Amino acid sequence: MEERGASILLAACPRLEPSSLRRLLRAFGSAEAVVHAAREGRLTGGGIRPATAAALAAWLERTQAKALEERLAHRGIRCLVRGDAAYPAPLEDLADPPTVLFVRGDLPRQWPRAVGIVGTRRATAYGLEATRWIAETLAGAGWVVVSGLAIGIDGQAHQTALERGRSVAVLGCGVDVCYPSQHRALYDRMCTTGAVLSEYPPGTPVAKHHFPERNRLIAALSEALVVVQAGDRSGALVTVDWALDLGRPVYVVPGPITSQLFRGSNRLLQQGAEPLVDPLDLLQALGGEAPPAAAQPVPERWRALYEALAEGGNAASLAAWLQMPIDWVYTGLLELELAGCIERQPGGGYRRAGARSSSAAP
Repeated sequence: MEERGASILLAACPRLEPSSLRRLLRAFGSAEAVVHAAREGRLTGGGIRPATAAALAAWLERTQAKALEERLAHRGIRCLVRGDAAYPAPLEDLADPPTVLFVRGDLPRQWPRAVGIVGTRRATAYGLEATRWIAETLAGAGWVVVSGLAIGIDGQAHQTALERGRSVAVLGCGVDVCYPSQHRALYDRMCTTGAVLSEYPPGTPVAKHHFPERNRLIAALSEALVVVQAGDRSGALVTVDWALDLGRPVYVVPGPITSQLFRGSNRLLQQGAEPLVDPLDLLQALGGEAPPAAAQPVPERWRALYEALAEGGNAASLAAWLQMPIDWVYTGLLELELAGCIERQPGGGYRRAGARSSSAAP
């Protein structure tokens, strides 16, 4: 049996936790060696309980690696093993990277630039609004938004990012398990236009100790971590600890000091985290480009001026064409430019936003 197939066979065993698999790999040196030892009843000293060793031996007795991967693929689940070209490179920064990732959806072949957005399940209207602004800006600039699919801040981050670009959810259960159940529609959308990944075997239910392990993957996959809203005991603070251990910068949205729901966030700021007051500042700090400005609807009072710019023009030619005072034209051009409806050209000309350059006067 080759090493990749052995890794998938072990990682997919329903009774073997990823942390237990990593202990076995350290003890025996390779996945193939673990498989041989399990089949021969030699897992003593590998750091797992006898009941787990027996369950693993029974699993290996009835399961073949190639058939297993084919069955998973038929269910839309892909396996990424350490060493595969598509395995996310940032996970190698961890002391204990997942041996295998199970993926549903469209995960890029090469891991893209990504930012994690995390926060409380008890999100306020302000927290949700801030999340929408940050996720929309990042996704619009081509960044992937990573989060944990929880209700509150996580769910808002995914939903907004998918409207402008891409998003990836990291689960604390099997990749085929939708948790929380309220996010069924969002989960289904993530599996088609985004991606969902987990290090837990398919079918694994939610367990409390899975979430800190899940959070380390969110931190590792992200170039920076944004905390939108966190209370004193928010799980987002665990993700912050992982991000700091990995040397990832942490940004925090300031919140009202009178709210317990922002106590954890504000403590992070007190301890030296970077305040985030504009997502464009984050893009600039990370060396990314700002997303193109979305044009606002053309104000009705400047409709005629906008229509006269069908083929471009300058203020003087527009004033003559419309038979309007040039001061009126200058005012209209400024407002239309600020709204993103038109663009200034070299030489003093203007054109509609997105139109091809033209020197013709109207």
